Amino acid sequence: MNKLVKGAVATAVGAALLMGGAGTFAYWNDSVGITGGTIVAGNLSVVDATPSDGVWTVQKDGTGTATTVPAIASFVASPGDRFTYTKTVKINATGNNLVATLALTPGSIAAVTPATAANTALASYLTSTASISATGTGISAGSVAGTYNVTAGAAGVTSRDVTLTVVINFPKSTTAGFENNTKLGSVNLSGLAVTLNQQ
Repeated sequence: MNKLVKGAVATAVGAALLMGGAGTFAYWNDSVGITGGTIVAGNLSVVDATPSDGVWTVQKDGTGTATTVPAIASFVASPGDRFTYTKTVKINATGNNLVATLALTPGSIAAVTPATAANTALASYLTSTASISATGTGISAGSVAGTYNVTAGAAGVTSRDVTLTVVINFPKSTTAGFENNTKLGSVNLSGLAVTLNQQ
């Protein structure tokens, strides 16, 4: 074989190798649609159902007849009083596997500023006794005291009314003077709130 032919063969082989290495040859392939549908996210929200204030009642020594308190800010509390606040909220919980927990928001009972020793002591004392209960469709007591489970509503259900009851006790100790550090104290309840968290 002469040099010219040898050179042509070498060039052709080299070109073929380069073409194969670069993936220039077409391979058969195909695809088919497997319609999966649509994923739709649900919702979890809680809103004030009645923008006006709820209803405050108070019981002397926690056992007497509950008396409605039209203006809680003007009521002067003393040890032994039990305050109950009732309010309706709307909960939207939509999701096939959705479960949420409803609870009183930490810090709902705050010392009035400036945070004097008496204000701080009263806020701490009342916070330690505060509890919440909730009634309505899809509401059940949670595994942790003071919490409630909220299960999802049926598809298309936008909201459900849930009645919240917050109880705040001002205990009267059997030890004389035990509550003295709360005298003239003041707390702010305007931040009273509930929190809804997905489990």
